[in-house]
Amino acid sequence: MEETAGQRFTWEQIHDKYPDQWVALTDVEYLDNDGINVKSAVVVCGMTDEDYVARRLEFMREGKTYEYERTEDTRGFVGVTV
Repeated sequence: MEETAGQRFTWEQIHDKYPDQWVALTDVEYLDNDGINVKSAVVVCGMTDEDYVARRLEFMREGKTYEYERTEDTRGFVGVTV
């Protein structure tokens, strides 16, 4: 568990503390309650791309439900054309 467990951080703070990583989040507050853009949350842990699947499966086996976000979007922009 992280040394900051239980502390709430803004998305900007999470982004700075866990650059280019996946983060498992709990107690998430979304901007405008949109369910997409994280305003603040409690970080359970940070994970590299290599560790993400194994850690997420571990949490699922333990019955733990978290929100998962990546601090950098590796997919790039996928726009809608009309």
